Amino acid sequence: MANGKEMRKWVFALGLIAVGFSLAVDLHLTTKYGGVDLRDKIVSARDLMAGRSMYYDPWQPGEPEQFADPSLTPGTVMTRYTGTPFQALLLAPIGLLPFGTARLAWLFLQYALLLGALLVVFRAFVPAQERSGPAWALWVLLLVVLVASDSWRLHVERGQVYIIFAFLIAALFSALAARRDLLFGVVAMALVLLKPPALLVFVPLLLRQTRRMWAGAALLLLAATVAFLLLPQGLAAWPTYFAAMQEWGAYAAMGEPPVIHPGIFLYPETIEGLTNLGTSHDMEFEDGSVFVIFDALYTRLPEWTAYASVLLFFGVTALLFSRTRFSRPDLLLWGFCGWIIFMMLMPVPRFNYQFVLWAAPVCYLLVHYRHRPFKWNALLVVAAILVLGGWSLLPVSILLAETILLALVLFYLAQAARGGASHGLQT
Repeated sequence: MANGKEMRKWVFALGLIAVGFSLAVDLHLTTKYGGVDLRDKIVSARDLMAGRSMYYDPWQPGEPEQFADPSLTPGTVMTRYTGTPFQALLLAPIGLLPFGTARLAWLFLQYALLLGALLVVFRAFVPAQERSGPAWALWVLLLVVLVASDSWRLHVERGQVYIIFAFLIAALFSALAARRDLLFGVVAMALVLLKPPALLVFVPLLLRQTRRMWAGAALLLLAATVAFLLLPQGLAAWPTYFAAMQEWGAYAAMGEPPVIHPGIFLYPETIEGLTNLGTSHDMEFEDGSVFVIFDALYTRLPEWTAYASVLLFFGVTALLFSRTRFSRPDLLLWGFCGWIIFMMLMPVPRFNYQFVLWAAPVCYLLVHYRHRPFKWNALLVVAAILVLGGWSLLPVSILLAETILLALVLFYLAQAARGGASHGLQT
């Protein structure tokens, strides 16, 4: 017992030191650089509240500086914002703050959401009497890998929002474990309104849907509709969003919309009291889109590759698992794999800050899959080394790590289908 308590102390100390070091580094990056990805999201939240277009008609001289995004080339026909109007609605409270304050607030919110995502999965799938055992040590190690990774550095320094999606995925696992179907429906609709392709996550769960799930989804959709009705041009933002995304698809290879009037004006040197809004850390990062990688090799994949691949994935796995009654968390995990495959193959850039989406699924596997074979654990360690940057000279190290994780998830599901994996809570 004493040795167990001593081990828990050391594990806790390791986690605390790792988070402390990480937060210190990220605080430095946050105060020194401009949070270029957060800027366009905050500006778009302000646009939504003011009745301005989030996707067209960027800032012009003479307009309030809180709507200016200096990372956008003057004379560009569109803004940099590619999120949904619902995402802008969620960020509207932060948009009320001066950007320097919003940047700091978002730093701490990112950490809170990451810790929250891991905690809700841990508490949902680890019985209270086991929360100080090996599962706790694995949970801390996962936290250490995530906060020490280059992908997390990039996420925080740029001010990205994928941690919101990661937290919602964790909440979905937790809601299924607790059989809170109404809450599940609310969270599921929130994820879809934030990221419409996330509908793929719920394809396998059609096998175990309930009326309360649909009721929860309908409730949030109704609440969101009312909120947009109360905003100037609120509902009109949605058709504009879909039109803008179609245009962005044509600009994927360019990286940004065309500049119609280059050099038409200069941004003020100081915006909202800050001079660093257009700056970012010169850290290495990868574009883990398979489509873009093939494009760089002068081999153009068909535009429909992502759609065909995800249909093939769900079709083949449905045949393999046709006689299996998975638990609902396992069905969610299955759908998550389909979504990741789809995003990997979309003809758009996919930067490695998106890796945080794996936080809840990996946590679920670590605390729930009790009888993992050695080869499974060994491959997981390889993925962790790739994520930590141990082999960062590989041009697509995060993509390789994600491919390994996909293989590990599918191995787990195959074992569960044969009755050879620990199922934990049958929900």
